[in-house]
Amino acid sequence: MDIPHNLPRRDADDELLQKILEFLGHINFEIILREKLEKRTPGTGSQVIDSVWFRDWMLSLSGGIIWGTGMPGAGKTVTACIVVEHLQKLAAESESNDVCVLFAFCRYTESLMVIHILLAILRQLLENHPQVLPFLKPMYERHKREGTRPSEAEVIDLLRQIVTSGLFKQTFYILDGLDEAASGIQVNLLEILSSLPVNFFITSRPMDSLKDLIPNARFFTMIASDSDIALLIDEKIYRMPVLRRLLIDNATLKSEVVSMITSKSSGMFLLASLHIDMLRGCTNVRQVRKALEGVPSGMDSMYDATMERIKALPEHEADLVKWVLIWVTYARRLLTAEELGFAVSVSPTTFRFDDMEPVGIEVILWVCCGLLQVGPTQLVRFVHYTTAEYMIRNLERHYSDDPHALIASSCIALLRHYGFHDMSSQNVVDDQTWNRFASSGKHRTVIASYPYEYWGFHLKKSRLTPALALEFLDDCKQYPIFWDLRDTKFHLRLPPRSYDNRFSRLEMLHSIHVAAIYGIREYFNHRTRTPSVLNGRGSAGSTPLILASATGGEDVVAFLMGVEGVDCNLMDGRGQTAMFVAVANHQAGAVKVMLSSGKVDVNRVVPGWRGGTPLTCASRTGQRNIVRLLLEVEGIDVNEMDSYARTALALAVQGGYSDIVRLLLQTKGIDMRGALDKALDNGRNDILNTLLEVPEVTLDEESAFNSLMRAVRGGKPEAVMTVLKHGKFDVNAKDEEGRSALAHSLRNPQASNGAAKALLQIPGIDVNSVDKYGTTILMLAASRRETDASKLVETILRLGSLDINAKDESGQTALVHAASTGSWGVVKLLLGIEGVDWNGVDAQGRTPLMMATESGRDDVVGLLLERSHSSPGYVLS
Repeated sequence: MDIPHNLPRRDADDELLQKILEFLGHINFEIILREKLEKRTPGTGSQVIDSVWFRDWMLSLSGGIIWGTGMPGAGKTVTACIVVEHLQKLAAESESNDVCVLFAFCRYTESLMVIHILLAILRQLLENHPQVLPFLKPMYERHKREGTRPSEAEVIDLLRQIVTSGLFKQTFYILDGLDEAASGIQVNLLEILSSLPVNFFITSRPMDSLKDLIPNARFFTMIASDSDIALLIDEKIYRMPVLRRLLIDNATLKSEVVSMITSKSSGMFLLASLHIDMLRGCTNVRQVRKALEGVPSGMDSMYDATMERIKALPEHEADLVKWVLIWVTYARRLLTAEELGFAVSVSPTTFRFDDMEPVGIEVILWVCCGLLQVGPTQLVRFVHYTTAEYMIRNLERHYSDDPHALIASSCIALLRHYGFHDMSSQNVVDDQTWNRFASSGKHRTVIASYPYEYWGFHLKKSRLTPALALEFLDDCKQYPIFWDLRDTKFHLRLPPRSYDNRFSRLEMLHSIHVAAIYGIREYFNHRTRTPSVLNGRGSAGSTPLILASATGGEDVVAFLMGVEGVDCNLMDGRGQTAMFVAVANHQAGAVKVMLSSGKVDVNRVVPGWRGGTPLTCASRTGQRNIVRLLLEVEGIDVNEMDSYARTALALAVQGGYSDIVRLLLQTKGIDMRGALDKALDNGRNDILNTLLEVPEVTLDEESAFNSLMRAVRGGKPEAVMTVLKHGKFDVNAKDEEGRSALAHSLRNPQASNGAAKALLQIPGIDVNSVDKYGTTILMLAASRRETDASKLVETILRLGSLDINAKDESGQTALVHAASTGSWGVVKLLLGIEGVDWNGVDAQGRTPLMMATESGRDDVVGLLLERSHSSPGYVLS
């Protein structure tokens, strides 16, 4: 293994580590872990970690899977957290830092994709074990260079490399709440994580349909023990002063409470907790016994009983709870405690909002009878996913109000309060206005963020459009929209970043534009339809059609396209048409509607760094459905180029979109020039195979810089083998610089060693090749920093008759190259070869030790200093 344990890190490594952590995302499962452990009733939930079978699994070095299932509220998440904490203590006690513990939580409130979970696990791994940095560096640098994101397969492969690298004696993965993951990803997530050679611990509700995917797993049923339920009851009673005093001197009554709740809770902590909450407010023995008589069995019955308790509260409290439950149930995202406090401060009858003190979260939690909780990030959510499921199914049975109309009306009241409808009185200066709202959006210090983003959504979901919504639209004179050109797609939200005059565009809109961008189709029925109004522009040149196309309001787009005189080819201030905007924002429905009219100029070229035609834009961003729609348009120019002279085919090849490449290749008149070189440059093997099926596409076998040399630079062994399969090459041929294909495979520091490994397996490959600058294959290999670089160097040494001390035109040997930029393992390997000149100087008088010191290679400096005090090592056989 090329990475020694516990190496000192340099400032450059720390800086790179922080950049990679930022790149991997901001999902932090540690917050959930700490929150759940803090709420755990002391002394509960230890049955699993105390069991013999768990200890056997924990000590197993060959991996194994444990899957705990239980009913909702049985304490599965707390148990998973206890397991994580227990394993973390084990890892902390490992002096060699060779035990790795990684965990993830699936939550109904956060619809994470598999890739998000994998990247969060990778981030957690890097945070806790910085020694894995060399594994992540090549992936990070390649994606930053190409402006792309890692794929699932790539992250899985990286996790597998790390697990099997020998860095860790044991690796534990804990996944809680598999059943709460979106149904479409459960199988994928389970298959991926269970395929890794780790000790895997899972919790979920019973999921019999998935058991066959991991037949070797040990299954166990999770249920709260009576003793744990009793401990929970004691803790809850302790936090209710009146009830505590009542039961202290009445052991019989205390026994009745514990017995009844234990019996009714059926081994579910959540149910027991809600049962205890029913005793809140009891002031005498009679009230306690009466409350116990009403304790229901089963989760839905418990929620029904809780809702009846809420309705029986004093009117002002019951109204507050109704308002809170409507917001928490139907909001498009979780609200912070402060946001929710402001939201429910708007009167649901008058929809008036004044600068009053918002309702405090303590009051909200108290009156909601245990149905809500607030986490460390101050986000308010239901106490359990079953609570959310119940509310979605049943809230309209309890309250007949139109929930979305209420929320939309409240949002509008808040927008009016903040003056969004008319900024003309607020001294609008682009950067100042932008930054004022950027603060609100980023920190959510006020409730402005949610209403701005979602009032239109709730309005469209309303049973009937409230009159005040149409009045609000009428009053919109200068409504702000924030375009950030750094975003690949437009987001209708307050800006998350500060103003930058290179990328930030503040646009002021009139009523008709606001209705268009939020997709309020009904507004157009009540207002003028004259073309002069419908072609009107916002302050940055946007027409209603362009704005509706950006957000995908298909019904608004269809209406506007049907009005005589509406010009669908008008451009905004950046030269974008409605069609281009729809494509850039992945709005396939809007694209289809516009194309059906036959009026759209599909070949209009938009200037700028993300410009081009709608077709080049769709190809560049991998939108197969939109590419197919555009190719069906008569007169489409499939060979038109974007601002960087790239055709749709070249962009699809560059992006690796093989399905789009196939579509384009079937198009009459497609220009295939340059497509093969793009595929070779990027090592896209599937696309290479697709292109080479076309008779007109042939590999360059004769040029000094041939197709094989081009293919190996990407480091992809599959692409190299495809080229060798379809062409006849002299694998030892050299280009004008004297570099062979093997040399080219080692020159790109961002590419993997895969291509070089593939070439080294070819009989007769020349590892003694030297280019015109004196650079040998060994020098190039010694410069590599991949984790398997030492094995690569060892292979080259075995295959060739090499002068270990040969120098290039700068007087540098392979050891100097390794000391400067190569891996620790390569330096160690070269120092072990008899006769290596470990203290020689280059043309500038620098020794390997000097080069390592200049490069900040503390690990290599240690090796060289150790070598200076020892005798020569072994002879490589």
